Amino acid sequence: MIRFRHFAAGVAMVAAAFVSIAATAQDDADIPILITAETITYDTAARTVTAEGDVELTRENERLLADRITYNQATDRVFAFGNIVLLGSEGDTLFAEELELDGALRDGFVDGVAVLFDDNSRLAGVRALRREGNLTIMQNAVYSPCELCEDQERAPIWQIRARTVIHDEDAKTITYRHAVFEFFGVPIAYSPFFKHPDPTVERKSGFLIPTFGSSSELGLTLETPYFFDLGPSQDFTFSPIFTTGAGTVLGGEFRDLSRIGIDSSGNDRVADTVISGSFTYTDAYTSDPDSNNRGEEFRGNLLAEGDYDLDNGFDTGFKIDLASDNTYLERYSFSNADVLTNVGYVRRFRDREAIDLSSYYFQSLRIDDPQGEIPIVLPEGRYSSISEPWRWGSRWTVDSSALSLYRTDGLDTRRVSFEGGWELPKIGAIGDVFEFRASLRGDFYNTEGDPETFGSEGGDNSDARLLPQLAVDWGWPLVGTTSSWQHVIEPRVTVGWASPNGNSDEIPNEDSQVFEFDETNLFEESRFPGIDRVEEGPHVAYGLAFSSTGPRALRISGVIGQNYSRETSVFPENSGLDTNFSDYVGRLDFQPSTLLNVSYRFRLAKDELNFRRSDLNVAAGPRAIRATVNYTKLSEELPGADLDEREEIVAGLRLQLFDNLAVAAQTRRDLNEDRTVANSFGLIYTDSCVVLVMGLEQSNTTRGEIEEETVFQVRLALRNLGSLETGTGG
Repeated sequence: MIRFRHFAAGVAMVAAAFVSIAATAQDDADIPILITAETITYDTAARTVTAEGDVELTRENERLLADRITYNQATDRVFAFGNIVLLGSEGDTLFAEELELDGALRDGFVDGVAVLFDDNSRLAGVRALRREGNLTIMQNAVYSPCELCEDQERAPIWQIRARTVIHDEDAKTITYRHAVFEFFGVPIAYSPFFKHPDPTVERKSGFLIPTFGSSSELGLTLETPYFFDLGPSQDFTFSPIFTTGAGTVLGGEFRDLSRIGIDSSGNDRVADTVISGSFTYTDAYTSDPDSNNRGEEFRGNLLAEGDYDLDNGFDTGFKIDLASDNTYLERYSFSNADVLTNVGYVRRFRDREAIDLSSYYFQSLRIDDPQGEIPIVLPEGRYSSISEPWRWGSRWTVDSSALSLYRTDGLDTRRVSFEGGWELPKIGAIGDVFEFRASLRGDFYNTEGDPETFGSEGGDNSDARLLPQLAVDWGWPLVGTTSSWQHVIEPRVTVGWASPNGNSDEIPNEDSQVFEFDETNLFEESRFPGIDRVEEGPHVAYGLAFSSTGPRALRISGVIGQNYSRETSVFPENSGLDTNFSDYVGRLDFQPSTLLNVSYRFRLAKDELNFRRSDLNVAAGPRAIRATVNYTKLSEELPGADLDEREEIVAGLRLQLFDNLAVAAQTRRDLNEDRTVANSFGLIYTDSCVVLVMGLEQSNTTRGEIEEETVFQVRLALRNLGSLETGTGG
């Protein structure tokens, strides 16, 4: 921002020091002024005062430098000449060769003016007029936030040339008349009128950078967001999307971040709310892409989130995420989510306890999911605490929960659970580490419907169980060195026992239906992620973890293990745990240098020794050329409808062509069907004053009305032009 007020104050210091100008300097009378110069002279006949030779005026944090400063009492004019530099208090710097202002320091002109803003952007003009104390009008001016090239003759990446540039200090805007936008010195756009905030403004109403694109589903697309600054803590962005093939989408986002008080600890309490959504009147939703009799209807979505600080460590909040149909979000590239989660909660995490009370509603966007069979959580409450260290360093734990599930078409479930536990961690005499845990849990269930089929028929049923559980986890980390290598080998065993007959047909499996047996839960007390299913009787997990680190960042590590369970009927068939001795699970990581990183996860059938799951990730190359490959193969025998036989590969390549230019490409191929599922390409160019993002995505799958499509988008962001106005007025 051109600090002409500061400049005027600096010149006022000269006038006040040389002569008595009450109208000009009376507001600054109490501020000390330091003036230095090689000579100061007063011409009685001409009624002028002149300071010459390295003139410097200092007032608080402001400094004015010039070769010569003169005040003419007869004409009431102030002149500054030669190498004029004004250092403003906020970091802005003004340069000029000659300056003339009236005695009131409000009107005048500047020759050869250039302004360096505190963000290093620049505005320069041949001549500038000063009017009304807050308007600076430059003629034949140039503005650019880009860094100057080493070759001074070369133009910056982009700049704006204009016949007239008006800087309004009160409105904090820069207005251009007859403006030409240049890219690398080449004119590419003209506007008779153009305006944007000056660099001191962080938020201001105006147009944001548009996004251009095309889609085989939507045709040509253009998004032109407009930002409304509603106050220090509120704003609204209106984002219409214009398409040539699927109508116009009207969308917007409201944001509010407010201080709502102070809690009992003296900390600020804040409220954070974001509400967004969109709608359009377009082709009606259909799950059949070949349908020719669809008609038109309103379609849209709503996404709202809020988080609010309460007193005593509590906070509350919500998330609302709804769509009119299964494909609206994907059709307009808002989201690729399969399930939308809605939640409201009250919670507290403090010291050694946690409290959480939440309600959930899930909207499935999968074509074949019956919405009525998806449970609504009304509500779920959890409480957990852990005691201070007790005798021998042991700790007491308490975990309790209450859950109510409601389905519009199916089983309703209510559950109350309470568990008390005691944990004792210890380090043995030979350096081994173990932890002993004993717990007792009680669960009560009430259902309306059939707990086995989850149907609505079955009447009212109740069941309860008491589950004592014991577990011991033991590990012996062995550390050694050979030459320049460091090794850690740790054999590990976990022994657990749970009361038999803990799983009843009257207890529905609501939270443990989907799970995967792998190295991450090998040594867990239970392989089930929830509490509805229990590993009955004794079970033992045993394995070996190892890590070796060598010179030049070379590292090899991994883990492998197996589980034994006496009771296996609770596990699904082909889960890897449905026999007494489970499949082998493990992970191997290999990093010979920073140029290569290989990770391989597997599940190996114990009898046939064939891989039921393989997951290979490879990242190779320096920063300039980085390639990634992910290969996944799942056996056809894996349980669960979402885990059918699958073999696919995802390969990507990222090239950092220059420090500020990178390109990336990725492809995903289904090896079972021998076809390419998706391709994508992206380009990112970043500089001090410009960001260019280009993306191309090709999808070869069909979901409902969305057939195979190709989407291309371009976004060009120019520094300090995030908000702008264009038009023909002026």
